[in-house]
Amino acid sequence: MFADWDPRRLTGGSRASRGFVFSVVSAYLLITGFVALHHEMWRDEADGWLFARDGNFLQIVDWSRHAGTPTLWYFLVAPLARIGLPSQSQQLLHLVVAAAAVAGLVALAPFTRLTKILIATSYFFSYEYSVIVRSYALAVLLAFAVAALWPSRRERPLALAFVLFLLFNANAQGFFIAATFSALFTVECFSERALRGRKAFAALAMVCGAVVSWMQVRTPPDPARQGAAHVFNGDAFPWLVGSAWFPGASNLMLAFAGGLVIMLAVTLALRHSREAVFLLWFPVATLGLLHSWVWIGGLRHAGFFMIVALLAMWVGAVEPAREVSSTSSQHSVTRPAEITLNLAAPRARDLKLHPLAMTTAAILLNASLLFSTAVAIRYWIADTRASFSGAKEMAGFVRSHHIDLDPIAAHNLTQCEALLPYLPGRVFWYAGIQQDGTYLKWDAAMERALDVPYPVAEARSREHFRGKRWSLLLNVEMPDPESHGYRLLYANQIPVFEKRDERYWLYQPLHLGPMTSRIP
Repeated sequence: MFADWDPRRLTGGSRASRGFVFSVVSAYLLITGFVALHHEMWRDEADGWLFARDGNFLQIVDWSRHAGTPTLWYFLVAPLARIGLPSQSQQLLHLVVAAAAVAGLVALAPFTRLTKILIATSYFFSYEYSVIVRSYALAVLLAFAVAALWPSRRERPLALAFVLFLLFNANAQGFFIAATFSALFTVECFSERALRGRKAFAALAMVCGAVVSWMQVRTPPDPARQGAAHVFNGDAFPWLVGSAWFPGASNLMLAFAGGLVIMLAVTLALRHSREAVFLLWFPVATLGLLHSWVWIGGLRHAGFFMIVALLAMWVGAVEPAREVSSTSSQHSVTRPAEITLNLAAPRARDLKLHPLAMTTAAILLNASLLFSTAVAIRYWIADTRASFSGAKEMAGFVRSHHIDLDPIAAHNLTQCEALLPYLPGRVFWYAGIQQDGTYLKWDAAMERALDVPYPVAEARSREHFRGKRWSLLLNVEMPDPESHGYRLLYANQIPVFEKRDERYWLYQPLHLGPMTSRIP
């Protein structure tokens, strides 16, 4: 798992050959790019693109407080959306970010070639954080950049602070990883009595990054219930641990036990580096509390338990062993450098004292990555043969039959917005909130709209468009539509394998005449 355990690997020593890095990254891009070409965006991917395209960036903090995420990713996407590029440009940008993260890990991380290949092909890296477009790939890239800069933090504190500032503002997972590195940096500077000059400015920049992030996600005055009601979920932590190492496992407790064993084995392998152990368990504890009390999310959140383990192993393996000369040690045994060395930085010889723990951790890690790769392969195949979401197919029908020339009423709004990236320039009339729109504001009003029954949404739409030509888009099938005065224009034909609530039925009032009257 750990290649050589050489502290010089990130500071001028041997690195992975260019040929190996090029081969792995090329294969990675070939696989993920092919799958991404077949991938249909779902509502979370669509919402980010729609906000970047249509949102008011002067009010971005108001939106981010409701969405519960910092906005760095949306600032990166906005130029693509604002100049009129198609939504696929967001997928391309995301693949570039994901590939950069993999390239950094393959080139710089102190793992064996086998482990690097298994990480690159694992579910999170080759599907969840590459094919599915969210801010998580950006957080992984920035976290790996911090790990690469960590050995030179004394010489380049401002570079480290800049990356940590960005990481704070990537997402909640990045916030807690950045907070951990920032705490380690600040404590080390205090212990060495070196918190001055560039280092003091770097520490201040880290604090500013945290404050800026918090300003964007603090609870708004009108949150959705999900953002306001904090109820403890006792199953969240076991599920997160198990899913991090065995994504999609059918037996939760068995996966949890296996994941916990891996994390304990990694802890034992790193036990002579207190900073590495802290880097592992502090984000796990804080993210575990966050997801247990606020929002568990899905596999995308569980994956960061694996990411922090990789970061801990990276830092624990490559942290330079700052040897203290025998002459210097005769003068004082309490010098700050010695305190830092004893409490945090692992000596190369110390790391050789527990080969059994390292071997055990390596075997368990690679076994879990092999399982994760098998899961990834299943998703690659499924996403190329079936639809992740039915949004793209339905949007294609709407465009090809020129139905988008007329108003479309949509319900339920969260699922239906997934069509809009494929219908540039169009809006839906969301029956739940009774107004036109594209992206959503995740506030209490939107959540109340989710509770609007479909018959009520249909009645509102009929009244709103009385006397006009219009269509009704639903993500549930209307029973016996003709008895309700509608004809079915289209329903998804391609199977949806993942977001099954994003299958759609498009209806038109019977009094409007045959659908073909709109086709040139």
